[in-house]
Amino acid sequence: MYKTWILIILLGMALSSTAGYAEAKEKGKSWKGSVTEANLVTVVNFLINNKGKEIKLDGKKHTTTGKERLDVVINILSCCDKESFAKFISVFGEVKDVKFPSFHANVPADAIPEIDENGEVTEIKFEPAEHDLWMNAYSDESGGPNN
Repeated sequence: MYKTWILIILLGMALSSTAGYAEAKEKGKSWKGSVTEANLVTVVNFLINNKGKEIKLDGKKHTTTGKERLDVVINILSCCDKESFAKFISVFGEVKDVKFPSFHANVPADAIPEIDENGEVTEIKFEPAEHDLWMNAYSDESGGPNN
């Protein structure tokens, strides 16, 4: 009888500590990215971790949602299937153009980490015009240098 109660208590403690860890990790998460350029990782983390914050975006006030649409270039392995990968991107956003093995797409910021995990992806980076727009917004808010 005591063994059963001890087991139940230990199981409850384990579950509650895991839930607390997951919640703490969620609040202050800092995603690293494995194939995503550093500036894009910085902006994605900023947008996800500052939901509801008002920023200046292209001279206008904008409240962050973490789902801001970003124009990116996603490069994949040249041996991959073009149509299948286009369908994969379409789950998250919109494929604007394909110059295989590069896909020019518009995707929400919070989808970038999941796309980054796809083993076919070799690089994710901002479209050149988007880079300046978002890095300026990030620099204005963080007080950091514009990269």
